[in-house]
Amino acid sequence: MLIKVMGSLLLTAAGAIASLSLCRYHRKRLQALDGFISLIYYIKGQVDCYARPLSDILASLPREIAVACNCPKGVSTLGELIDGVRNYLDEEGLRLCRTFAAEFGAGFREEQVRRCDHYIALLNMRREQIERRVSAESRAGSAICVCLSLCLLILLW
Repeated sequence: MLIKVMGSLLLTAAGAIASLSLCRYHRKRLQALDGFISLIYYIKGQVDCYARPLSDILASLPREIAVACNCPKGVSTLGELIDGVRNYLDEEGLRLCRTFAAEFGAGFREEQVRRCDHYIALLNMRREQIERRVSAESRAGSAICVCLSLCLLILLW
């Protein structure tokens, strides 16, 4: 009887842990996108105010932005930052980030500022879409994880 109770608790805990892990992954997706939006805001400010090159901008990147982009170490290129968030972005978000990285630095200061504004707007729209979808997916995923563990519990009891 004790083994059944221990097994039941273990199955219930496994379902709860799976549910929490799924919610944490969805939050990390939004955090990664927010981090990249913050990165573009930071780049825009540095280009607009100081007309600094990208290498200097990335060298002075605040740690909280690098951590939000899942790249806590020092970075030297936008590609490294994109690699940090690659696992958390969907295809469209990843395409937008890569396109920004490819286009940045190809024009004068005013053009770079306009491109930053353009990609900030596009990524904010993408974030709103993902946020709506994530809230539904995390509720459904959490319910499925817990219900599956309880179903296994009932079947094995």
